[in-house]
Amino acid sequence: MAKTFDTPEKVVKRESTGVYRYVPARYLFIMLSFFGFVLAYAYKVVLSVAIVSMVGHTDTDSQTKSSDTCFVSTGNATQTPGATTPAPGEFSDWDSDTQAVILGAFFYGYVVTQLPAGVLAERYGGKWLFGGAIVTAAVLSLMGPVAARLGYTAFIATRIGQGLAEGAMFPCMNAMLSRWMPKMERSRGTTMIYTGAPMGTVITLPLAGVLCDSNFLGGWPSVFYVLGVAGCLWFVLWALLIHETPEAHPYISQEEYDYIVADQPRDRSQTKRMTPWREILTSVPVYALIITHFGQNWGFLTILTLLPTYFEKVLNLNIKSNGLMSSLPYLLQAVIAWTASFISDNLRQRGTIRINVIRKTNNTIAFIGPAVCLAAVALARCNTTLSIALFVLGMGLNGCNYPGFNSTHVDMAPNYAGTLMGLTNSIGNIPGFVAPMVAAAFYDDGQTLTNWSYVFYISSAVYIVTSIVYVLFASAELQSWGVSTTPETIHLNDTKTNNNVVYTVDCIVE
Repeated sequence: MAKTFDTPEKVVKRESTGVYRYVPARYLFIMLSFFGFVLAYAYKVVLSVAIVSMVGHTDTDSQTKSSDTCFVSTGNATQTPGATTPAPGEFSDWDSDTQAVILGAFFYGYVVTQLPAGVLAERYGGKWLFGGAIVTAAVLSLMGPVAARLGYTAFIATRIGQGLAEGAMFPCMNAMLSRWMPKMERSRGTTMIYTGAPMGTVITLPLAGVLCDSNFLGGWPSVFYVLGVAGCLWFVLWALLIHETPEAHPYISQEEYDYIVADQPRDRSQTKRMTPWREILTSVPVYALIITHFGQNWGFLTILTLLPTYFEKVLNLNIKSNGLMSSLPYLLQAVIAWTASFISDNLRQRGTIRINVIRKTNNTIAFIGPAVCLAAVALARCNTTLSIALFVLGMGLNGCNYPGFNSTHVDMAPNYAGTLMGLTNSIGNIPGFVAPMVAAAFYDDGQTLTNWSYVFYISSAVYIVTSIVYVLFASAELQSWGVSTTPETIHLNDTKTNNNVVYTVDCIVE
């Protein structure tokens, strides 16, 4: 019988040695997890810029120049340095529909593995699933240029494969976070790790722009090669330095171990834990979380996958300027996410504001901010400076989603955080392949300002509606089914107080 994650071997605590004398084990976990998400999002977003170079200028672009498009103006200081009319690329025969399918292909695979990965991570642990996801995506990145030249169907297959691999990442990480992060560090730990996603975008988009415009390894193929090698090197460090749980870590200090498990059960029961599917699937807050996740990703992934195309086709930015400008929103997003998470944890520690209020305030800022900015972009038209500023501000404010709905899974059900993330993230990433198709349907007859305004208005409306759903129906309070108890009652603490809510905890099977 296979050993499950709930039956850890007895671990003898040791004094910290080596790097762990200077860097706490949980900090190393945060750091490598952060870079894991940097790479994950690098593989996800690289095509957004690379495809601009791969396809280049097409006949359709020439046909759509009208009063409803932005022309290069030498009198505009903002547009002059970045304005260009690119030459046809290696794959100029890919029309807008084909490009939409290619851009969305990653998400066909991504939605499939979310839920199974969450269940597996809770039962067997997340270390090797998480690490395996990155190294698989890295190898497929190395294969990308060859696949593209074999045909777009082969290239689509590599993108679907990357999505299948990376679909395991968020559920696995949520399961590991519930074991590695002390409760009062949960917001900042979660945010610091998950903001690897926007930082991966910040690094990758300008890097891709520079490499695509160079002669290094053939231009655009070099982006896939560089990222592939980086992922393989990261996996070596992850395999050597990261351990499944604090109990399984041979070099963690006793002081840090005691601090991490202070809010967790001291009895690691061998009782098999059953996922409470009935309770999960009949929970109103769970459905609110699913809808919220869907709304976040509709707006976020629309911008993530299509912003470089908008900058190149409509605002006429060249590949270098395109990559740099496309990355700016995610830099501010990471800064705001870190700031908001530290403020949220401090407010929670003081105990004066309920966790529900903290999460819903953050999430409202995260959704209403970009909703307003995206609607304003549609009105800004050819004002390049204003358009870029609105994208940066909108996606920056969206960083509050990390201490908002993105931290709710662990709050609601720490023992099933991986399953919850798998459930919400699988449905929540459907926009990854639907949104590009919807956008392509609008601008299929031309990359015009009016056609793109419909794309922005839809994203704005989705943000507003799903923000209201989260405020009215979601909950960040611990759910009755969110922890498992054994038949034998072993009181760790007869009464725990958490944000003015008192509840009794029996022997929790962690």
